[in-house]
Amino acid sequence: MKRLIAYFLLFIIICSCTSDAELTKMRLGLESINIRNRKDQPFSVSEVEQYVQFFDNYGTSNDRLKAYYLLGRAYYEKGEVPMALQCYYDAINYCDTTAQDCDFAQLSRVYGQMARIFYDQDLFIEQIMFEKSAVKYAWTAKDTLAALMSYEQLGHAYNNIGKQDSAIMVIEDVASQYKQYGYPKYSAIALGTIVYPLVVVKDYAKARQYIDIYENISGFFDNRGNIMKGREIYYRVKGYYYLAIDSLDSAEFYFRKELLYGKDFNNQHSAALGLKELYQRKQQNDSIAKYAVYAYDMGDSMYTKKATKEVKRIQAMFDYTRQREIARKETEKAVIANRRQLLISIVLLITMLIATWLYIARKKVMNNLRSISYDLTNAREELLELQKSESINHESIIEKEKRILQLERKLGKYSKMVYFGTAKAENDLLLSPNYRKIKDIAYKGQILQENDWEIACQLITEYFPGYNEFLNSRLKKYSTDYQVCLLLRLHFKAGEIANMLNVTPPYISKVSSAVLISLFRKKGSSKELSKELSKIF
Repeated sequence: MKRLIAYFLLFIIICSCTSDAELTKMRLGLESINIRNRKDQPFSVSEVEQYVQFFDNYGTSNDRLKAYYLLGRAYYEKGEVPMALQCYYDAINYCDTTAQDCDFAQLSRVYGQMARIFYDQDLFIEQIMFEKSAVKYAWTAKDTLAALMSYEQLGHAYNNIGKQDSAIMVIEDVASQYKQYGYPKYSAIALGTIVYPLVVVKDYAKARQYIDIYENISGFFDNRGNIMKGREIYYRVKGYYYLAIDSLDSAEFYFRKELLYGKDFNNQHSAALGLKELYQRKQQNDSIAKYAVYAYDMGDSMYTKKATKEVKRIQAMFDYTRQREIARKETEKAVIANRRQLLISIVLLITMLIATWLYIARKKVMNNLRSISYDLTNAREELLELQKSESINHESIIEKEKRILQLERKLGKYSKMVYFGTAKAENDLLLSPNYRKIKDIAYKGQILQENDWEIACQLITEYFPGYNEFLNSRLKKYSTDYQVCLLLRLHFKAGEIANMLNVTPPYISKVSSAVLISLFRKKGSSKELSKELSKIF
């Protein structure tokens, strides 16, 4: 009955939990998407959502952190920036920074992606706030390169809000650390980004120094001094440097070089602005150039107004979306929590009722078993007295034998209900008065009498009902083979059995070997036979 209860409870646990195999499978699936993300390979929102839903119920805080991060990346690539930010916020909220196994490297990437979104929307104050967190958690994770790259972005953000001194200080520091940790190219690239801020603060000597480092070490330039495609904005920086030191011909060369090779709006616009300043310095007020510069200025103004309006729209959309999502998720969590609590309460109540019923039922069966065993022992003793009586009453003997047969059947029935391959059967056997009686006969080296055999059979029926059926179906009752198997199952040794049957120990060994071959198709001694028989209940 205890085993039945255990199985039932195990079934409840299995029904309420997912398996380790399923958890491993889902983690591998999520990691495959994470690898695709690192390789810039596309993946959809629907691909990630199944993992988010699964780990919401079964995952760790690290699982949820990664799942929501990747969902955010999917929304970002889809162009749904507010939803991407919402997912990133969810990822942060699910992260447990107090846990020893907290994935700080992943947390740093979440903050870094959020900072990137704010940078894209020209929200540089917000970028600075999230970039600082990205740096903090990257250092915590001992991810040196990631920490330095986020630190560098922090410097660029300071430059974008007009804090050139802070930008120069941060970038020089990060460039020094890049070099210290074995990243000389990263160091040169970082220094190249503060040439313009140095020009703004009029530190021309350092600007020239960093120009040389950038052009010689970054790896972006060919042997003719041309920068790789897509980085032509650098010509504007160098043009302003020459403009600042009054090298006007060199300034014009680089502004026109940007105009020639940088075909996108930003390069065309910045090159035109540079040439405008150059013409102002030279005092060449040609009308065509003047209107060209004016057109670019108007374009710049329109672009700035449009960008500002778009930023405000996205920020408002984000605030609305975030609050709506928070409210929706909190409502869903409350509903799920209430349903789960109700289900747990119902399951516990049912489990308690079943356990109580099983306990009461088993207790009743045990009491019946003890009562029947006691009655059967008394009935056998009474039968023995009747058989010894000088005035034999055949009718009384027949009646008593019928009673014994009925009790034996009941004993077998109740024994099957109580004992089913449990250690309790073995323990109860050893504590039984009838077993101690047979054990005492074996200890004294005496021969078992007919009544003693009846008691031995009763013990088998009571404590090992399955074994009793096994024995009766394969061996003739009270044959030598049957008697040896019965006593071996009751844990008697070959020497004791020899005395109890009034035979020699070699004879018991011979019988045991023959029975072992006959029943189990194995060769061996009485010990091997005893081992095989002990497996049967």
